[in-house]
Amino acid sequence: MNPIDLIFISTKTMKAYEAFCQPVCKKFQLNQTSFDVLMFLANNPKYNTARDICEIRGIRTGIASVAVDFLVSNGYLLRQSDDIDRRIWRLLITEKSAPIIQEGRAVQQEFGKRLTHGISEEELAAYTQIIQKFKENILAITHNKKGELL
Repeated sequence: MNPIDLIFISTKTMKAYEAFCQPVCKKFQLNQTSFDVLMFLANNPKYNTARDICEIRGIRTGIASVAVDFLVSNGYLLRQSDDIDRRIWRLLITEKSAPIIQEGRAVQQEFGKRLTHGISEEELAAYTQIIQKFKENILAITHNKKGELL
């Protein structure tokens, strides 16, 4: 497999996902990054810091910061200091975010259905195994034995 094929598929998938999300973003006057941050926090409650958003979701630090500030200033998120380490700020979803999250999850579910249309359960299981191996290989490539980025 040519690595460019993986990059192409990834890029096209993200563009298609963004197109799917546009009606919700327009309705609630959110840009794509703010929507992505809110949905990431809603779908991954244990990852609730700006650092998590950047590391796991892959949003650049400055862009994530602007999105978080927007969501906080508009009442969609609250910042709360961590009980153990006061330097860490937890991002908490407010009740005002509920309609966005509800519609966002519906869009994500429909996107998933469209993306997997015509693919059998066996094929999806094999894909999941392959993706897991890709993930492990990528982590091995990008980190040395001390866990530092190469």
